[in-house]
Amino acid sequence: MTFQKPITPQILHKDNEDDVLLSNVRALIPAHIERELADLIVHDWGPEDRRLFFDSYRSEERRYILRSVPGSIDSSAATALQEFELNLAEFYRREGEHLHLAASYLPASVEEHLRRIFLPNVMRVTDEDATTLAARLAETERWEEARVNSYRMLNDTKNYFFYRKSHEHVPGLMLIEVARQAMYHYFYSASGYDRGEVSISMSELDVRFSSYVESTYAVDVLISQTEGIARKTPKFVDKMARFFQNGREVARVRLRGGAMKMPLFKRMRVLNFPDNHWFTPSDRVLRNVLVATDGRLSLRADLQMLSLKGVSVRSSAALEGSSDVKSVSIHIDGVGFLSLPIGAFDVSEDRVVLRFDTLSREQSVALKEAIKSHFFFAAEEDFVSTSASETKPLSSGNLAAPRYEAIS
Repeated sequence: MTFQKPITPQILHKDNEDDVLLSNVRALIPAHIERELADLIVHDWGPEDRRLFFDSYRSEERRYILRSVPGSIDSSAATALQEFELNLAEFYRREGEHLHLAASYLPASVEEHLRRIFLPNVMRVTDEDATTLAARLAETERWEEARVNSYRMLNDTKNYFFYRKSHEHVPGLMLIEVARQAMYHYFYSASGYDRGEVSISMSELDVRFSSYVESTYAVDVLISQTEGIARKTPKFVDKMARFFQNGREVARVRLRGGAMKMPLFKRMRVLNFPDNHWFTPSDRVLRNVLVATDGRLSLRADLQMLSLKGVSVRSSAALEGSSDVKSVSIHIDGVGFLSLPIGAFDVSEDRVVLRFDTLSREQSVALKEAIKSHFFFAAEEDFVSTSASETKPLSSGNLAAPRYEAIS
């Protein structure tokens, strides 16, 4: 398992690149570390890792401070900063005539702004070196802090979903989706689980907006465990996304839920629909279905509705003239064909109801999954009932009309 997974639609539970709202992922290293703890940790490292640590940090009093940021700032120097670009109170604590670094981690844009103003001759730690140090810290038994990832939000004001109407600020729903994507990427990079091993089920979502988020300026997103303690293969999820713009926190999103192994999740998420419920297809379902006969002939039919016991298609002369229907195949975008055996069928004035033969366990599960994900329940008033009749086996003649809403 790699320390930092690439950002892809698949890892974010998306299907299209246009849906990705994140870029520039970076593993952050602490802005400061207590000297006593750092000395114990680095003592056990190899020479290259120790050299990298002391190249990245400098010693100040009882702490090691990240080389690209000041550990303390004189109050008179702080007044020279433009408050619009950086609110020092978010990251520094005033003690007498000085401001002392208090934030454990700094957004990349804040770190760069501080470096440019106060330490212009010092180069920041590269992303590659930061990732190496973050990985070494994560592997160290004495280091119990959860890793922190930084992301840059991709804000396209032509986004087909979030900007269907003009906004002078970033829509709140977009920030929630950015947080969700960042949390998924963080989870699969830091938890010990790979994509596909577990399902993340959300139980609580707490959203707090402290300011409008402007579309004009860049937004950094920091993700970590809410309590700041590293967890490996956890059963519970509790993560915090913090949004920063122009050197100040503008929003927070906290997600809590569970991580469930996929086999258990699939068993729990099988929905047992009533047999007499009918469902209309979504736009992901092709309206033309293929009806196969004994003579290897495939007839096209217009799909109307689906249930656990059968499928309703629009009546046609070709279907009414067939007596040896064997299967029906329904195509679903992203899934493929769902092929099910037919044991009998009924014909009414405007529809043919193809009744399923005995389904295998795999076919039954696939049918339920298709209905759950790609069909909508049709209320009884949407049915057009016809006169009741007993279902007949497949043979020429015996094409009586059924009660449409009751397949048993």
